[in-house]
Amino acid sequence: MFEEMKYRWALRNYLRELKTMEKSFEDMPEDDPEKINDEPRYKWVMGRELNFQATMIDQFRSKYLVDQAYKYHVPVPTDEDSWESNRLSSDQFLTPAAAQKLRADIRAEQKADWEYWANRVTLALALIGSIFGVLAFFRK
Repeated sequence: MFEEMKYRWALRNYLRELKTMEKSFEDMPEDDPEKINDEPRYKWVMGRELNFQATMIDQFRSKYLVDQAYKYHVPVPTDEDSWESNRLSSDQFLTPAAAQKLRADIRAEQKADWEYWANRVTLALALIGSIFGVLAFFRK
């Protein structure tokens, strides 16, 4: 539970930073094509940084999903169509379709695990209630 909250908090912070950076990128003036050799290309550099941050967020999400898949014994896709790589980074990350399928499989496994324990706790509480009921009946 705390692991999920920690992940969501970190992802929220990363996405907030990305949104701020995208707004700054939109507000930036275009690079002057006549002075490209004379001046630094600020908008181009900012665009590369945006792509790099988006790639890092995708890798962060993929790493979390793969860790969850190993935790719940869900098979991780190994085919080439499920993984992407960016030239800015050597690490690979899941495609949106593969991430969505893996997330659905993990949720199904989490639900099954939760139902298993919920049934056991319900049975234990029913037995304890029955025992107290029988004791109360014979006590009178």
